[in-house]
Amino acid sequence: MMMNELQDEKLRERVMLLVRFMRDEDLVEIASELGLTEYVAKYRESYEVTRRTGSRFYLPYGERERLIMIIAKKITDEKLAEVFNGLKPEDRLTDIGCFRGKYYTYYEGKEFLLHGSWDEVKRDVFEALEQTKERGYAFLKAIILLTKEMLKKRDIEYCYLYGPSYSEILRVMRSELGHFVALSPRDFAVLKACQIYYKSGSRRYPGHSIPLEILPAVEEALEEWKSRRRL
Repeated sequence: MMMNELQDEKLRERVMLLVRFMRDEDLVEIASELGLTEYVAKYRESYEVTRRTGSRFYLPYGERERLIMIIAKKITDEKLAEVFNGLKPEDRLTDIGCFRGKYYTYYEGKEFLLHGSWDEVKRDVFEALEQTKERGYAFLKAIILLTKEMLKKRDIEYCYLYGPSYSEILRVMRSELGHFVALSPRDFAVLKACQIYYKSGSRRYPGHSIPLEILPAVEEALEEWKSRRRL
């Protein structure tokens, strides 16, 4: 599903959580617990076979996205917390290991919290920029601009997995600042340590990403930092 199809912010975060942390077999179990048996009946038999044989279960093409949307609309906050606290799922799509949204917070292996972490995210952005200066500012800004364009054409899972290339980012950075700058290895380490950036893509086609759930918070922090520095 495309980001612009999800106008409700809380629904959008539920979708992001399910996309990032739930396997196909988890989605089937959640749907069953929510009484959505009519939506999973057609592949329930194949799911039970994989459970008996100990093999992995995969939903048919297009069904994962559809089931995630149905669950996200149906599930309550309390049930969502119960599911995460019971499964303690790992991050499927990034190496960040945490979700710090506006409404929900989850760190791998820890308690699922029904409150947001954007204040914490913005604090981390400011701390990172103290070290990386205009280089970090322009880099994060470029990723945000390019990711927003990508979200108009690609679904949420794709945009978690594949970020813009470094050459694309450098082009936007130069446009933003009016001159060329590049990040140092230490800059990358600082941004990653602050959990506001991760390397995405593949070895052949590497990308650079900001977790989608924190894009607005990072953007707000960048604008505040820019106004103080008058870039």
